[in-house]
Amino acid sequence: MKIGIDIDDTMTDTFDYLMPYIAEYFKVDINYLKDNNISYSTFPSEMKKKELAFAKTYYDDVIPNTPFKPKVAEYINKIRDLGHEIIIITARNKSLYTDEYKTTIKELKDNNINYDKLICSFDKDKVCKKENIDLFIDDSIDNCNKVSELGIKTLLFTSKSNMNVETKLDRVYSWEEIYNFVSNK
Repeated sequence: MKIGIDIDDTMTDTFDYLMPYIAEYFKVDINYLKDNNISYSTFPSEMKKKELAFAKTYYDDVIPNTPFKPKVAEYINKIRDLGHEIIIITARNKSLYTDEYKTTIKELKDNNINYDKLICSFDKDKVCKKENIDLFIDDSIDNCNKVSELGIKTLLFTSKSNMNVETKLDRVYSWEEIYNFVSNK
């Protein structure tokens, strides 16, 4: 199988990691962010206006240090050992990074993430279709819905931004659960 996998809040814990930077940049109390479940993917409209400036200020330097979820590298290696191809599909581009590929490659390398291909694009459904992806894993309900509409199997990784949202998508909560799903295919 060709498996497309998102990075932020699917492989990593980006949501929590970025909170102190968001608080600093927008000059708000971190408890306000936590209490209102605000992060890079859920900015209120007044913050949304400065989202790109925030990203350009921080992402190149801080994203490579984002903590990864437990045992991601181990389970991705086990999935690859089963003969599956791993294609990392992440919503990163020049509007957010000076060099989205350089930053992402460093982040993946520093965390021992082995993969077959890296694609930085916001159009994940188009990438999945072009790359003939068989299984797509992301924490974005919107991305999973778009990819699912193409007839591609999706797994929604449960994250803070989607945990309270009703959806008919198949959810996963851990990388062990993803591995068990893939190994039974």
